[in-house]
Amino acid sequence: MDLYKACGDLVNQVPAGQVTTYGSVAKALGDHIARRAVGIVMNTYKSPLKMPCHRVVYAGGGLGGFAYGLPRKMEMLAEEGVYEDNGKIADFENILFTDFKTDYPLKKARKEQLALAKKIKLTDQKKLPNYVLGLDASYNGIKAYGAGILFDIKNNKPVETYHAEMIINFPYVPSYLAYREIPIYQKIIDQVDEPAILMVDGNGILHPYGIGIASHLGIELGMPAIGVAKSKFCGVLSAEPKKVGESQPIMLDRKEIGRALKTSAQAKPIYVSPGHDISMASTLKIVKKTARLKLPEPTRLAHIEATEMRRSDL
Repeated sequence: MDLYKACGDLVNQVPAGQVTTYGSVAKALGDHIARRAVGIVMNTYKSPLKMPCHRVVYAGGGLGGFAYGLPRKMEMLAEEGVYEDNGKIADFENILFTDFKTDYPLKKARKEQLALAKKIKLTDQKKLPNYVLGLDASYNGIKAYGAGILFDIKNNKPVETYHAEMIINFPYVPSYLAYREIPIYQKIIDQVDEPAILMVDGNGILHPYGIGIASHLGIELGMPAIGVAKSKFCGVLSAEPKKVGESQPIMLDRKEIGRALKTSAQAKPIYVSPGHDISMASTLKIVKKTARLKLPEPTRLAHIEATEMRRSDL
C-alpha cells in the first residue's frame, strides 16, 4: 500500500482557490488517526510525486506548516486568491474542500487486520526453533534501514547479522505499523536460512485491534513471533512489576493482551506480547532469557545496527 501516493491523489483533488485540512485528508484515507502522518507526507514526499501541499491547513483555518516556510505558503495561496487574516485562512468555511473521491485505503487495511487477527494462534508450535531473529528499523525520511540479528537462545549469543535498505511508501500511523515495516523485514527474513522465532520492536496482540506488527508478520510468514515494545500502546496495567523477572498482566476488554516485564533494576518495564504461534509463557521465557539489559539482546542489537546503518549513510 502506497500511502504517499494515496495522499498525493487526494491533495491533487483540491482546486486552486480552495483549501483542505490534514484531518480531512486523513478522513479520506480512511482513519482520522492518520492526520499527523498526512503532515509528514506533505514534508517528505519526493519527485515524481507532486501535490499542492500549500492547500493543506489546520482545522479551523490555521496556516499549518510548509516545507518552504509559511511566507512562501501564503504567497502561493495568494496567487490562487486565498488570503490570510490574523494568522488564519480568510473565509475558511466557504473555501474548505472535503468532497474527495476515495477508496479509503486505511479502511481496507483495517478490514485486512481484523480478518488476519482471527488467524492468530497463541499456542506453541510442537517444537519451537532454537534461534530468535531480532528485527528493528531506522529511518531517514522515506528511506528505511533494517537490521536482523540471529540469536542462539541456548548459548545466549548472536551468531549472524543481516541488513536491508529500501524506500518506504507508508509513514508511521499508530496501529498500522505493519504496513510500514513488513516490507523491510521481509527483505531481511529472506536472507535467513535457519528456522527462527521472530522478535520485533513492536507489539503482538498488545494492540487495540489485537494484531500488532509481530502478529501480522507471524501470520503472513507462518512463523512464531514475539512483540517487545518500550512503551504501553494500549490496555490497563493494574500494577507495575517491581523486581527483576517479575511481570504484570495488561488487560483489554477483560482479556490479557500482554505483560509488563521488569528486565533491569535501573530501567522501566518493557511490554511483551505473543504475536503468533507461541504462548504467553514461552514469550516471557524467551524474552527473560535473552534480556541482559533493559531490552532483549536480539532487538537491542538490531536497533544499534539499524541506527548505525542510517548514520553511516548521512
